[in-house]
Amino acid sequence: MPYKYIPNLLSIMRIVLAPIFILVMFANTFYMKLFALIIFFIGSLSDFLDGYLARKFNYITEIGKFIDPVADKILIVSAFIVLNYFYNDIVESWMIIVIISRDIFITCARYIFIKYYDATIKTSIFGKLKTLFQIIVVHIILLLHFYNSDLITDFKIYSFSFIYILMIGCVIFTVSSGLHYLYVNFLNDLNES
Repeated sequence: MPYKYIPNLLSIMRIVLAPIFILVMFANTFYMKLFALIIFFIGSLSDFLDGYLARKFNYITEIGKFIDPVADKILIVSAFIVLNYFYNDIVESWMIIVIISRDIFITCARYIFIKYYDATIKTSIFGKLKTLFQIIVVHIILLLHFYNSDLITDFKIYSFSFIYILMIGCVIFTVSSGLHYLYVNFLNDLNES
């Protein structure tokens, strides 16, 4: 099998891992919590690996440009939705709606401009940092979920839940990275024309 397909297979693996992660999380036993953490870690690691391999060996494909960010969103949003079920006062529904809305809007805009305007879409460093930040926050919550779930609500800084502050950070990062992405790819071109 040609190596050039490995990055895309890693992206597909992330999509397959998402429903497995959800099922394991809902089992909600000690070992299943650990297994869920491991699954999410493997999915996150595959995100790093597929990008690294694609760039290092120039295995960048059109399908890869599309499937990689979609796979990221499916895994991360799945995690947030499940965590909302367990900790809906910390991982609130409105936060997930903002995250999903941004991702749907950017994905649709990206698809339209590539398909109909043959535009070259620039990736935003803020988008990559946003994904990294979301992955880190999910890992922290999953670690606490496994180790001692009470800490998710009880660990406070000046009477504010630390995890809630991290989730607010996710929302701010998500919105600001979306605005930066639009500016870099679309609004900046309008200003120059």
